Amino acid sequence: MEIVVKENVANKPMHYGPYVLGEISAPDSHYIPMLYSHYEATKDFNKLDSDIYQKQSQSKPADRKKTPKSVIYGAIVLALVTAWQLIKHALKK
Repeated sequence: MEIVVKENVANKPMHYGPYVLGEISAPDSHYIPMLYSHYEATKDFNKLDSDIYQKQSQSKPADRKKTPKSVIYGAIVLALVTAWQLIKHALKK
């Protein structure tokens, strides 16, 4: 069995666009990397670390939800009732 693949002649311009000839212009400037010493890099890192992590831990989050007073009072009452029943049960024996 022989497989024959024919070239697509109907859409040749779509597959092979027109050739563009011309000059390639050089860019106006190029990136010049900055070299840091170990001392400057450590100083910059410590400054960022202080700004981001240490100051963030000092401040409280604005959207922190507080436990409602009714839940706290209810837990205290429940603990007192349970303690009273345990004491009463222990005194009967």
